[in-house]
Amino acid sequence: MQVNRVNRQFSVYALAVTVLLTAAPAFAPAVDPPNFSGVWLATSPRSMLGANRPELTPRAQMDLDAFDPLDDPVIRCVMPTFPRSGFAIYPFEIIQTESMLVFLYESFGMIRRIYMDERQSPNYLPLARRGYSVGRWEEDELVINTTHVAPGLITGGGLRQYGDVSVVERYRLVDESRGLEAEVIVTAPESFAGPWIRSFTWELDPDGMIYESVCDPADRRF
Repeated sequence: MQVNRVNRQFSVYALAVTVLLTAAPAFAPAVDPPNFSGVWLATSPRSMLGANRPELTPRAQMDLDAFDPLDDPVIRCVMPTFPRSGFAIYPFEIIQTESMLVFLYESFGMIRRIYMDERQSPNYLPLARRGYSVGRWEEDELVINTTHVAPGLITGGGLRQYGDVSVVERYRLVDESRGLEAEVIVTAPESFAGPWIRSFTWELDPDGMIYESVCDPADRRF
């Protein structure tokens, strides 16, 4: 009798363990994000006006029509605002850590910090030329949201944004990590009737480096 009782208790215990193991969620092992580190060279064309541009608002169209290229602050060595500054033809470097990605641009020596620690963009921050960027991983894609961008030219052709721009960038590695491509969605309600979706590509330069950007406003070529 004692043996039978022990066997029954063991059977109940085994059944309970089996049920718990079956019902427990299967946690997938943590997967490291892809490595975007390196120097990247542009392989897609850059246009002053830009492809796939949505319809302009009356205000933006009026400013575009009145634009004088000599009024471009770049001529006076003033760093352009994002996203124009982020998609120039010049190389840029990505330094990747667990909590932050740093984008180092050769053009104007601009630095962007992409915070990857699940923070939100603080509302109290002042507008800045490079804006404020937070990122996240969606499987193998790097998704960056940039806000708090100061007013400025979106393109060298005279398109303007008025401090209401927000940008979503989606980066992915291709060609066995030798290539980088991005879909960029620019939203600026005071400039465009709808989102502006653009695509860019780069190739990895394994031995590349970012050089110093020197701009002299007294240069007679300007």
